Amino acid sequence: MVNDWETILVRSFGLLKRGRLRDDAARSRASIWGSRTALALIIIYNLVGLADIYSTTMAIESGAGTEANPVVRLAMEHAGDAWIVGKLALQLVISIMVLWFPHWFVLTMFGVATTGNAWIVYNNFLIAGYF
Repeated sequence: MVNDWETILVRSFGLLKRGRLRDDAARSRASIWGSRTALALIIIYNLVGLADIYSTTMAIESGAGTEANPVVRLAMEHAGDAWIVGKLALQLVISIMVLWFPHWFVLTMFGVATTGNAWIVYNNFLIAGYF
């Protein structure tokens, strides 16, 4: 009877799924292709993130732009320049997560998101009058 309850609890709380996720992540990290791709994407992602901070600041300071993300806008209004620390901390967390689980699907979605963010940076520079 105890085994039945243990099985129900484990399945209810997703412990089996977490174990599979941990195993999938370990297999993905063991892949040289996945690890190297993750590292390259993380470097690009963080460079784009730094460019995003710079381009956002330039667009706002030029008076031609405003922050479109309401959460970041609130952080800018209430924390001043400390919003940059929050953004960099979030980038660090995301970078660690991608390094922890460099699965092909994660890397694909991460690459698409990074490309989208690069487009936003380009747009910020346009708004600021750099191009």
